Amino acid sequence: MVNRRAMLGAILSFPALGGGSRTWAKSAPLSDASESLHRQLSAMVDKREIPNAIVLVVQDGQPLLSVRVGYSDVEAKVPVADDAIFRLYSMTKPITSVAILMLVEQGRLSLGDPVEQYLPELSALRVYKSGADERLETSALTRSVTIEDLLLHRSGMSYEFMGNTPVHCYYRRHGVSRSTAVASGADQAAPARTLDELVARLGPAPLLHQPGERFSYGFSTTVLGAVVEHVSGEKLDQFLHRHIFDPLAMRDTGFVVDEARLPRLVTNYVAAEGGLQPVDRPGLSEYRDTGRLLDGGGGLVSTMEDYRHFAEMLANRGHWNGRHILKASSVDAMFTPRLRTGGSSQEDTPFGYGLAIGDAETEARGLLPVGAGSWGGSANSFFFADPAHRAVAILMTNVLTPGSFSARTYALRRMLTSATLTVIRR
Repeated sequence: MVNRRAMLGAILSFPALGGGSRTWAKSAPLSDASESLHRQLSAMVDKREIPNAIVLVVQDGQPLLSVRVGYSDVEAKVPVADDAIFRLYSMTKPITSVAILMLVEQGRLSLGDPVEQYLPELSALRVYKSGADERLETSALTRSVTIEDLLLHRSGMSYEFMGNTPVHCYYRRHGVSRSTAVASGADQAAPARTLDELVARLGPAPLLHQPGERFSYGFSTTVLGAVVEHVSGEKLDQFLHRHIFDPLAMRDTGFVVDEARLPRLVTNYVAAEGGLQPVDRPGLSEYRDTGRLLDGGGGLVSTMEDYRHFAEMLANRGHWNGRHILKASSVDAMFTPRLRTGGSSQEDTPFGYGLAIGDAETEARGLLPVGAGSWGGSANSFFFADPAHRAVAILMTNVLTPGSFSARTYALRRMLTSATLTVIRR
């Protein structure tokens, strides 16, 4: 049995919402909610269901709940540290969505613009109609895919690991993918090596449906990253650093982990029968590759402190530490529901620009409070920001939970949401 007091437990407090560079002081009271969450997460660590978790809830600048449990490397029994670096996977998407809205505010693009205006490789997109393998039949688009379609995941683009339809099989057969631990597990062609190459491979790939028809999760936000590059004239990493990471003091956020930071990168695990299996260790991590594909849909790493700054900016409707990142109206647009994601009762939520939006149904299911904007990553990082109550809740961990293990994802989200609703004032 793990010694929770010595190795797992750490009750941390965090400085005021919107503050500048700082460290975590150990002054927050040990609330009933903190104790309960600590017990639940520790039990998951003990049972080798998760390797670690760091949790933070802040409202109006006050730390209401904070917990740290587990190990950055389970086999070596290295306790996870305050400044541990986590793979964000799809928690990258809200950041890229903010980048797009910044360009909209600057008048450099419009939400109604067709994507081929910026990426001519996508000028001949067609929609799947029938057939399989190399005998696919496609139909012409009824209208172009727009920037707004990409923000809302209604472009018709998918991921190669999201299904086994003829479209998904096409993706795998033609390498419409990037190298990552999150994959279909099926045989497939070599993935794209660069963002430009991935966009070029999406050009002849059939769409799942007509643009605007419904929510279909996939490479839409990755394509938005390519739009950022085209419009700004900067590589995506450079744009994000200059316009988001540097103003928000997100010093450990990026696509690559350098040698100095590498010891802080946690091991990534996948849930398996009998425990956890490592799939990306720091020493051999894909995140060491300086030439890796800059995926605005899932390629960033970050720390709890860094992502907290980003989430605080959303909760403050575009401002952080006296710095203006977005107009309040742009943040409000992100939090305005425009369609539903569909899927199972666990997954179906209203969706705005780059964020799932909580409503009475999602709160009743214990998954997301009313009015909160949220997204999570494949390795079970998860956050939500609530501008109406100036509250932020974040859970960081790195464990993939495929198939029958996916119940852990929703258990973690329910734990965070339940604890948050217990401590915040509404």
